[in-house]
Amino acid sequence: MVKYQAVRGTKDILPAEALHFQKLESTARSLFGRFGFDEIRTPTFETVDLFQRSLGETTDVVQKEMYVFEDRGGRKLSLRPEGTAGVVRAFIEHHLSQNAPVCKLFYIGQMFRAERPQAGRYREFWQIGGEYFGNASPVADAEVLLFLHTLYNRLGLIEARLKINSLGDANCRPQYIQALQEFLKTVQNPPLCEDCLRRIDKNPLRALDCKIDGPRIEKDVPQINTYWCEPCRKHFDTVRHLLDKAGAKYEVSPRLVRGLDYYTRTVFEVTTTLLGAQDALAAGGRYDRLVKELGGPDVPAIGFALGSERTIEALKVAHADQPARKEPDALRFFVAALGETAIPTAFQVLALLRTSPELAAKKVLVEGGFFDKKLGGQLTIAARMGSTHCVILGDDEVQKGDITLKDLRTSKQESLKQKDLLSHLLSLATPA
Repeated sequence: MVKYQAVRGTKDILPAEALHFQKLESTARSLFGRFGFDEIRTPTFETVDLFQRSLGETTDVVQKEMYVFEDRGGRKLSLRPEGTAGVVRAFIEHHLSQNAPVCKLFYIGQMFRAERPQAGRYREFWQIGGEYFGNASPVADAEVLLFLHTLYNRLGLIEARLKINSLGDANCRPQYIQALQEFLKTVQNPPLCEDCLRRIDKNPLRALDCKIDGPRIEKDVPQINTYWCEPCRKHFDTVRHLLDKAGAKYEVSPRLVRGLDYYTRTVFEVTTTLLGAQDALAAGGRYDRLVKELGGPDVPAIGFALGSERTIEALKVAHADQPARKEPDALRFFVAALGETAIPTAFQVLALLRTSPELAAKKVLVEGGFFDKKLGGQLTIAARMGSTHCVILGDDEVQKGDITLKDLRTSKQESLKQKDLLSHLLSLATPA
């Protein structure tokens, strides 16, 4: 018999693991709201050329890692390998620049890359990202960086390190690119890998974050900060000054580059030493030309994305793999039936309590529905679910319009009229 398993590079997120995702996502959502970001949900797939134009033809993502397919209409599509391109496309398509002076959007969703699976890296993975459109000021850079700094502190990952750099702009980066190309052509013993040799003329910056050549050339490679023009230097100095004023800790990393073509000026990463070689938790940068290059208005922007799986793994290591827990509920009620005649009324009560907006507002959970079991079995299930009270309806009670409420913590029970049950449970859920 065939035994089906998850496809290599993918994983099932089981309930215990899902609690970690819920905590991360709820913390991020709350903080996004505090920073003025609104949620956007874009399609899981887009046209291939969107990613080719935004990420760059020479990037590993475009050349090696995209899941490309044709639909029945012959359109060439790709599962999204990252979130920024789709958000920018939506920003342009729906004319969001006309709604307000600036636009701040965040997303939470799956991305897909045909990479070699390894610890903390999957072919289907989750990202949380934010994009800030319409503000060319270094204040926007500092705001995004402060968001990441605050998020990881709130999560309790004090080991996270924020690294920043600047790639310059169209005025000063060409001089650095030329110097970098000249340097790369001199590298011998051994020579550069095939990918980096191919990139020298098209995108030499990619050699700096090549996993083969990057570490061995980093000591001798020219540093980009010696090529900044005065506006770029002033922009970066202002970002640093603002972060200092806000009390955010960071490191200047002169050789930090990003592997995507659309970045200008500020780039950044959040890293950790807790996960070995897979040390990057989040990354991003400013991309002032991308919106216009994709057919939109000339709008500056800055954004980032964090890897949910890696962040969660780092949190597990930092907190000694303590299991995530559900947020405590005020009370947990369980509805049990004793006798076949009582089942319809018990189900009616179960439905009443579950759909009560008043109980929902007090975060009260309601379970039940195991009416085919004996009362003892139902009480055992209630205890395993962590229920605090059990609502019991027997055949005789149904005829009299009564109900029994048992406190599972103290074993005390009381008899109530069915019509008074909801108000009584609400009184229990309301602190004195």
